[in-house]
Amino acid sequence: MRAIPEGFTQTLDLLVTDDMTVQFGELGAVHPVYATYWLARHFEEAGRKIILPFLEDGEGGIGSQVEVTHAASALPGMRVTVTAVLGRVEGRRVFCHLSAVNELGDDIGHGTTTQVVLPQERIDANFDSLRARWADHTR
Repeated sequence: MRAIPEGFTQTLDLLVTDDMTVQFGELGAVHPVYATYWLARHFEEAGRKIILPFLEDGEGGIGSQVEVTHAASALPGMRVTVTAVLGRVEGRRVFCHLSAVNELGDDIGHGTTTQVVLPQERIDANFDSLRARWADHTR
């Protein structure tokens, strides 16, 4: 991985849809607002955008941690901007600070992500190993 400049920032702009509201499989619809688990997903996506320009050939990244504090709401139809800022790099671990703001300017969330940069071959081998173990388990 090439060096990521201090303070490197990426954004993810999205439109909250009805599918992104709080709906649990077993419990059904709960609140008609942007769900915390979607916020976590968008934090991870924005954090990934930090590493993509700096990966070298044959490298990939894999998420290892997401921390989210959901502070305010966004309604379906509202635009949300998620901002990821490089926090630090420790070896192959990339730490980012994230924030999300709705189009009214409300700070709807903040948190962190951690990604690990590894040879893509190693990532693929780990998934292949898991698939093989699963296949053995289900026989």
